[in-house]
Amino acid sequence: MSETILGPHKESVGSPAHPTAGQGAARKEGIGAYSGVGAEPLARLSDIDEFRTGYAKLKSGEWDVGKWQGYRLRFGVYGQLQPNVHMIRIKIPGGVLSFDWLRRMAEANRRWGGKNLHISTRQDLQDYYVKPDDVPDYLQFLAEAGITTREACGNTLRNMTACALSGVCPREHVDAGAVAQRLAVSWIRHPLSQHMPRKFKATVSGCETDCGSSHIHDLGLVATHQDGKPGFKVYAGGGTGGIPISACLVADFVEEHDLPAVVEALVRLHQRYSNRRNRNKARIKFIHKRFGSEKFRELFEDAFAETRTMPQRPWQPLDWRQGDAAAPEPASPGGVVDAHDGSQAVVVHQELGLFTADQFDALTDLAERAGAREFRTTRDQNLVIVGLHPSKVDDVVAGVRALGFMVEDGPGSVANVVACPGTSTCGIGITNSQSFGATIQDAVRAYQAKPNLSVKISGCQNGCGLHHVADFGFRGMGKKIAGRNAPHYQIYIGGHERENGHIGLAGPIVPARLAQEALDLLLAGYAGGRQGDESVRDWALRLGKEGMTALIKPVAAKVRAEDEGLFFDYGEDWVFTPPAGRTAECAAGIIDDDLQKDLADDALVNVDRALMAGAAAAAAARYGADGFRFTAQRLRILAGLPGAEDDTDEVIISTLRTVHGGDTEVMAALERIVAARARLDSADGGKTDAETTVMREALAYWIDMVDEVIARPPAAADFKMGALDDSGGGVAALIKNAPGGDS
Repeated sequence: MSETILGPHKESVGSPAHPTAGQGAARKEGIGAYSGVGAEPLARLSDIDEFRTGYAKLKSGEWDVGKWQGYRLRFGVYGQLQPNVHMIRIKIPGGVLSFDWLRRMAEANRRWGGKNLHISTRQDLQDYYVKPDDVPDYLQFLAEAGITTREACGNTLRNMTACALSGVCPREHVDAGAVAQRLAVSWIRHPLSQHMPRKFKATVSGCETDCGSSHIHDLGLVATHQDGKPGFKVYAGGGTGGIPISACLVADFVEEHDLPAVVEALVRLHQRYSNRRNRNKARIKFIHKRFGSEKFRELFEDAFAETRTMPQRPWQPLDWRQGDAAAPEPASPGGVVDAHDGSQAVVVHQELGLFTADQFDALTDLAERAGAREFRTTRDQNLVIVGLHPSKVDDVVAGVRALGFMVEDGPGSVANVVACPGTSTCGIGITNSQSFGATIQDAVRAYQAKPNLSVKISGCQNGCGLHHVADFGFRGMGKKIAGRNAPHYQIYIGGHERENGHIGLAGPIVPARLAQEALDLLLAGYAGGRQGDESVRDWALRLGKEGMTALIKPVAAKVRAEDEGLFFDYGEDWVFTPPAGRTAECAAGIIDDDLQKDLADDALVNVDRALMAGAAAAAAARYGADGFRFTAQRLRILAGLPGAEDDTDEVIISTLRTVHGGDTEVMAALERIVAARARLDSADGGKTDAETTVMREALAYWIDMVDEVIARPPAAADFKMGALDDSGGGVAALIKNAPGGDS
């Protein structure tokens, strides 16, 4: 075989394109350095081609459902509780939403979606009830307008969030939404972010007020000034869910141009240390918990010290300002907000973030006629109209209210209820959190003792409704009453998203049908029992769990087995049945070959980056070793001999020679990379760029050769079949002599 017909990795060192993951199309654009390269486009029509190819393989039977599930999740296509329909999650980096985008999303919903579009707690937009055969056309319709769903689900770098008032808040030092947008396009399609051990959630805050809620994220960036220089504090290792953990400070200050290296450092720690065997303990917060804050910070510092020496995409300076610390702090943005540029913003409240396509169109027409700039989606599931001239605001507020939406009289004057969909659509939901939220909405908004009260509801322990960080949070769960399953909520009290990521105090558990009454009693208890301007958290700490339980004693007295109503959830007309061991799709396993392929691509890229940076050739040699092993692992998996992670190179090479010894092309590529690595290793301190370049080209050839082998039809795989007999040699011997073999 001639080298010249091999694939996309035959670019020489310094080729300008960024590595991208995917089924061929994106990778053909080359692999190489970051220097001089602009950001990835957020949307690519080639993504849709890839998706259509994958869907065709599912329908033809070439792919099974498991492989398809992991594949479609990377394109933002999620399963629903209802069969044969999908939820589409649309990525909106930083919550920055143009009028054209929102009109396009509304039209997509009108053509293919369900009744509503839903603003999520990560500033995405979600559409439901899309039929499988309609999904490719739906995604293409969005992509043609520059909108993507790529990596909005699955074990990827999810939508990067920002402050709800980014770009307009008087307190901000920098536009957090702009930072989120830049970092989003720096990482979309990156090989490292396609098959992470688990999802990676990041946020950006424009000032120390931290409206982005850094402490409950895998990565939080908080804009600040140090010694007159603008930059960011870096928090990492936080998260909610079943085991909530507050993030710790891993860098006191980094300059803005180092932000891509910050993200890369944490992603690489995630790939290296997170648990791939137990998806329930594979978030970055578990690395933090495992090592402790001090060691976790050291690990980050070491990784960051390396990634910041490597070439990154060019970073254009941000526009910085000195924020007005005396400006009102937007506990939860509402009403009319004065922007730092003299314009004003109007916050549109809508029950639980559910909008119809016609409502979105009407709001867009209203905002555009008034000369507004764009929208922001918020993590409280509301919509903000930004860039209004003050003379237009009264008309806009009147118009918004005429459409049936609420605008507060002033910021924080009305409470807010947030809820995930729960069992209305979610396959792992336990309770119908959305119906419960709708039931309590009016009572919560009428509460006067704390007008900016927050109530957040999750339909299960995963916490998509952010129940851990509300004044009063509700977590859906199943619990038995007299031996029968019934829907319940555990109540969390005194949580807060910003104040060092305070997690709510775990309180009493009540049947779902009595949860509203329990909340009413707690609200009355706080109104009548707080001392001065005591916060909900301080009040709850003073009373303790026993005091909270005593307040809702009248509810406990109503729990009777003969009350059939307790066995029905809000919004449901059937007896409650808990989900039977369902696993969140986003926690589903990955196809190991895809993972190894992406990691090998990333290793090759890093060889190029090390060469361009003039880094020690030892660094390039290390990346070369990684690329060799990841690629070799693909062949071992193909042969059904994955081996162990700590297998030596000698064991790996021996296995490959045994299994693929009859394939002269594979053997030639193997011997070439083995020889090139040996020469580089033997050079010790005398390693040269020339030797490293030889190794790089051998690695590229090795990766492309294995790509070709993997792509062959199974019958054409040219294994050394004689090795598969029972004569005591070959693969049979490898299996028999492996640790634990033949037991």
